[in-house]
Amino acid sequence: MPNRRRVLQVAAGAIALVGAGVAWRAWDQGVFSTGEGPAYEPWLTWEGGDAASPRHLVRAATLAANPHNSQPWRFHIQPASIDLFADRSRNIGSIDPLLREMHIGLGCALENLILAASARGFGHKLALFPNPGEIAHVARVDLEAGSEVKSSSLYAAIPHRHTNRGAYDSARVLDPSVFEEMQALGKDLPAVSVRWFTSADSRRHMGELVVQATEAIISDRQQSQDSAAWFRPTWQEIQQKRDGLTVDAQALPGWMRAAAKVLPPISREQSERIWLKSTREVQVATAPAFGTLLVRDATDNSNRVQSGRLWQRMHLWAETRGIAMQPLNQMPERADRERSLGIEPRFGSALKELAGDPGWEVLMPFRLGYPMVAALASPRRSVDEVIAA
Repeated sequence: MPNRRRVLQVAAGAIALVGAGVAWRAWDQGVFSTGEGPAYEPWLTWEGGDAASPRHLVRAATLAANPHNSQPWRFHIQPASIDLFADRSRNIGSIDPLLREMHIGLGCALENLILAASARGFGHKLALFPNPGEIAHVARVDLEAGSEVKSSSLYAAIPHRHTNRGAYDSARVLDPSVFEEMQALGKDLPAVSVRWFTSADSRRHMGELVVQATEAIISDRQQSQDSAAWFRPTWQEIQQKRDGLTVDAQALPGWMRAAAKVLPPISREQSERIWLKSTREVQVATAPAFGTLLVRDATDNSNRVQSGRLWQRMHLWAETRGIAMQPLNQMPERADRERSLGIEPRFGSALKELAGDPGWEVLMPFRLGYPMVAALASPRRSVDEVIAA
């Protein structure tokens, strides 16, 4: 029989091996390198290089909000203009079959670009869809160097704005002035408006619809697969592709984030259960307020781009006030799927109800509140990768 000392020696060796394995796994999955590596450099170097070059404006544009972090944009730079194109190869499939979310994201990028133009002394003139024969040509921004520098708090917030998918402080009420000031941000965008849901009953109703739409996406095999395709589970994949959704971007507590990276990969079914649970028990349950972006025509790409500009402005403004925001696209994703398949418009009808006014249509629901955990950056492709030759 082995003596007690020998047993303890073997046990200690086993523990050391397990510890070494966990430490190696943690290192391999970037637990100790959050926000580092080539995939995150654009957040750190966005003001680098020649500040008078139009490339700087593109650097700012690439840090914009966008669907599933698909970064569906290409830019063509000329000495006195920048053209923005939709990169339809980066469409997120049946999750966005009518390209609604893609064009919202392109509007977000356009807003960052214009903010950067003003901050860098470029006069600018914007034309949406300047080439009717090329639907992917979203915008042209003509530039005039040497204009007055007009920096702003929104411009300064660009590298700090991140979507916060974590818990919000449900006990901390948003002052009514928050909604008034956000609404005022769109005064130059007449085709776009916002409707707020702040009462307990309206928030409960909105939350129930969001959860039901999440369940419907999970039950739709194609939508489930297309959504999962944009999750980047490993550190190596993040650094290679520099796009998509990551563990870091879920705004989890530090210990939970580390555990999610160290533990073995989970199945899509397990991931879906976690998403549904998080939607029901975290995102919906802790939101002190919801809102909806409204447009005159939710099928019109110009309206979609303009709404993206307003969303980016609101998100940047919220960042300057310590307020977190997150799109809740599940209902429109299901409504677009219903339309593309020609099936009963369950969520299409729900969106009509949420619009309130028959002259408006819901483009994107969202939530806002004070965060419990800070949001972290998502990976981004470099400027060289998104500028067309």
